[in-house]
Amino acid sequence: MKLQYLGHSAFLFSDSQNRTILIDPFLTGNPLAPVKASQVKADYIILTHAHSDHIGDALTIADKRKTTIICVVELASIISKNGYNTHPLQIGGAFQFPFGKVKMVTAFHGSATSNGLYAGLAAGVVFKLDHKTIYHCGDTGIFGDMKLIGEIDKIDVLLIPIGGNYTMDIDDAVRAVSLIQPELAIPMHYNTFDLIRANPQEFVDKITANGFAGKVLKPGEELQFS
Repeated sequence: MKLQYLGHSAFLFSDSQNRTILIDPFLTGNPLAPVKASQVKADYIILTHAHSDHIGDALTIADKRKTTIICVVELASIISKNGYNTHPLQIGGAFQFPFGKVKMVTAFHGSATSNGLYAGLAAGVVFKLDHKTIYHCGDTGIFGDMKLIGEIDKIDVLLIPIGGNYTMDIDDAVRAVSLIQPELAIPMHYNTFDLIRANPQEFVDKITANGFAGKVLKPGEELQFS
């Protein structure tokens, strides 16, 4: 499995069979994005919620013939009306895709499209890829059931927001890592805007002091897992 950080909360994954999974592809208008939407292709796109800095360029990148967009039911209904192939899930629901199992989990946040349409609940996502389990928290504050999420699925890679204001800040994210107990935690959702300025190395240093592994990825940087 390989992952590439595309800035903000966007990640591109590829598995051993060269299938690509893209999460929250906010590229256009993102000053930290290392690539343009036209440079990205995806077999699957997972959306945690409908805010413009998460749905981003999903509908530009998606191939209506080949790409499946995975998201909550209400957002899937909106997207599918425009001719896109969607797979609707709901919080607690899971489905086995060719690349692995995807489960939607709780995120404490809102969700509406840029033109104000209600888009269902915001979500986090836990999914399997090449025998690894990834938990992308989406936009959320800390909540106690993160401990349960980590108990149900042993998390290999945690992608967690640290920027504050709209999501948990560094200190709450450090507490969340202690609840989830992942093998590796990667910070996201910081420094894209002035309101979410944060020092990702501070987050890594604090979780390291607690006995957990963390890594700061620069936009465009990749990690390979065996």
